[in-house]
Amino acid sequence: MHLLCLRCLWIGILCFALPAWAKLDVVFFNPGAVTDSFWGDVDKLMQVASSKLDINLQIIHSDRNHFKMIAQLETLLKSQPSLPTHIILVNEKQSAIKMLQMLYQYPIYVQLILNDISVAEREHLLADPHWQTYLLPALIPDNYAIGADTAKNLLSRLENKKAKVLLISGDKSTPASVLRTQGANDYFFMQPNVIVTQTVYGQWREDIAYDQTLTLLSRYPDLTLIWTANDKMAIGVVKALREKGLEPGRDVLVSSINTSPEILSLCQERKVSALGGGHFLAGALGLIQLKQYQETQRYSSYEDIELFRVLNPDSAFYQKLVARDWAGIFKTQIVDKLSQQ
Repeated sequence: MHLLCLRCLWIGILCFALPAWAKLDVVFFNPGAVTDSFWGDVDKLMQVASSKLDINLQIIHSDRNHFKMIAQLETLLKSQPSLPTHIILVNEKQSAIKMLQMLYQYPIYVQLILNDISVAEREHLLADPHWQTYLLPALIPDNYAIGADTAKNLLSRLENKKAKVLLISGDKSTPASVLRTQGANDYFFMQPNVIVTQTVYGQWREDIAYDQTLTLLSRYPDLTLIWTANDKMAIGVVKALREKGLEPGRDVLVSSINTSPEILSLCQERKVSALGGGHFLAGALGLIQLKQYQETQRYSSYEDIELFRVLNPDSAFYQKLVARDWAGIFKTQIVDKLSQQ
């Protein structure tokens, strides 16, 4: 699409100046809980986007239980008098293929965000005419890159470049977890003065990471860095360090990913030394992609929208995160940048 036309399209969409189209009915299967820091942020920004774009949005939470999520889809398909036009999925613990099998032959467009199926799985599905129409491109942030970038930023904070590192990953199957951890591990492996002691799996939970850290600090008393895959686990790490009489940010440096109020505060206090985030934008950006596809039959990747970055506590974006200014974030991080394209 011509650059000027694309810019006019987005001005029209966001100002409701385009001709009336059938309203999108979107169901988002959120694998987290309403109260989850990250997944709750995804919800809030999607709700702002759906209001601005005049989209009917329903969010169904599975509380980190992928079997529950599959059952929820089954219930939706059986009980709805009218089915949604679009469904947004997350490949939580490799659940998406089962859910796509359930959706086969339904005239429902499906978009995956944040965790995709494998390249081979997608190629296999796209050999089928049904999925050629109804399986849309995925919107996936670069988890490998943010894993490496947070590892690099963490190590740069250490004055003595000799380091012993513990990695606390999320789980062994979710693509985001695997790729973040691989990015961090690969970066550390390439540094001649860094030793990776062990990788453990905190299941994204504060209590598990807390217990693991207490145990592993006894096993590795000379640890200098702890890299974590999400904020909840980092909060557990900080708690364990303090319980051991160590000062996070001085005796042991900690990094993490996500933007909950608690982790933002710890980063501002320099208790967490490196923090990555921004991928909660994916849900809202996905709604924009669906709206554009409905109106133009074109699907843009919007690669200029930065879904992941190492966060600077002094930046305007960081201050909007602290204020939980979702409307402001939607405008500055998505709408303004799309209007400039």
